[in-house]
Amino acid sequence: MHKKSRRNFLRTSSLLGLGLTFPPKIVGASSQPINPLNFSDKKINVGFVGIGARGITLLKGLLNFDIVEIPAICDIREDRVDRAEKVIMGAGLPKPKKYSKGEYDFERMCKKEELDLVINATPWKWHTPISLAAMNNGKHAATEVPAALTLEECWQLVEASERNNKHCMMLENYCYFQDVMMITNMVANNKFGELIHFEGRTQENWIAENWHIFNSNGSLAWCGENLAKMNCNAYPTHGIGPLATWAGINNGDQFDYLISMSSNSYSLQQAAIKEFGSSHELSKRKYNQGDANITLLRTKNGKTFTLYFGGTSPQPWSPEYKVQGTNGSSIGEMYQARNIEKWRKTKIFIDDQKWRWQNLSNLNDEYKHPLWKAYGQNAMEKKVNNWSGEFDYLMLYQLLYAIQNNQAPPLDVYDAASWSAMIELSGQSAVGKSKPIDFPDFTKGKWQNRNPGYLMNF
Repeated sequence: MHKKSRRNFLRTSSLLGLGLTFPPKIVGASSQPINPLNFSDKKINVGFVGIGARGITLLKGLLNFDIVEIPAICDIREDRVDRAEKVIMGAGLPKPKKYSKGEYDFERMCKKEELDLVINATPWKWHTPISLAAMNNGKHAATEVPAALTLEECWQLVEASERNNKHCMMLENYCYFQDVMMITNMVANNKFGELIHFEGRTQENWIAENWHIFNSNGSLAWCGENLAKMNCNAYPTHGIGPLATWAGINNGDQFDYLISMSSNSYSLQQAAIKEFGSSHELSKRKYNQGDANITLLRTKNGKTFTLYFGGTSPQPWSPEYKVQGTNGSSIGEMYQARNIEKWRKTKIFIDDQKWRWQNLSNLNDEYKHPLWKAYGQNAMEKKVNNWSGEFDYLMLYQLLYAIQNNQAPPLDVYDAASWSAMIELSGQSAVGKSKPIDFPDFTKGKWQNRNPGYLMNF
């Protein structure tokens, strides 16, 4: 069948008619903390793909949970697989089977191994293929961000999840920042009234951080290759994730359309000149990705969003979020530096405060998220690094609990598709003089009757 004909057929066919169902997300905000580590004795067999810097962090984070077994690990580099093996056995678990026979050895792992879940922390282009291999072989999937690079890949993830009745969670740990989740709890309790407008800002200096832009041999690394071709919001999920959660996207509301524009590209070429000299091939080539991208979105119910992305020009890592409602607003530079003492910068304004901002932390007792109340201390004590460990802990907890109890994870395949789709959609708008681009309905109409889970505890 022709690809377009197949796509139209799949979009109009009701997979629910085949008896495929998805458990609903948990609704409502409980003020009562839950028992720490509220798991059954059932073990979860996890296969892991991609064991670089981010992968080894997630792997160590998984080892905090005694319900986890890791019987198989995969990476194209044998030395990384060997390192992961030592970490796993050092935690008292059996020796895992190792897969490192080429780029596609994850397919052999997914077919051969008895796994409940496959997690991947690989370069972007492998996120969708690995998740598809997992779900098509009867395993749940969890992937680093973004979950997909193209609309076609987004649809592939949704269709594989529905067809196989397997979940796919995108590991967007920015949704688990303490202040983000506190705002999440306030939204669940209608503290801001009717929500109107949201702003998200994702900025950092990937070049200065040596974030896979250039290889030492004078070639482009995997992220540099993507940025050389893209001109869009190339990394949208950190910015849109918390906002979409607050707005109930795919759960009572849905993105309708967007417009986007990008600045000129300067920093990538300047960095190549600085690194390799002006006569080098990388210093002379054209780079498409603008140093700044601004994307505006509107939902079916009339909410608006402003997103900023800048990953190449000199600026500090400091995600910023704003929510505006009929009863009040919150705005915050939540993370000014990778120093926990400087992280909480969020301000809150509620209408009855008469024009005065107050620190969000002043409302800890009343609105601290139940997940942080129950597990925050565990998360801080067991984090495996100093800037994302506690957020990873809470994210992995919810993922593992969902898998163990056959529930939909708090960030599901529809979130993964909708947030990742902004890469291609913003690019279409930016190169077309900011023309409006419609959003596809990955839920096929189900968004109208799904309730927002607000990342509540299970």
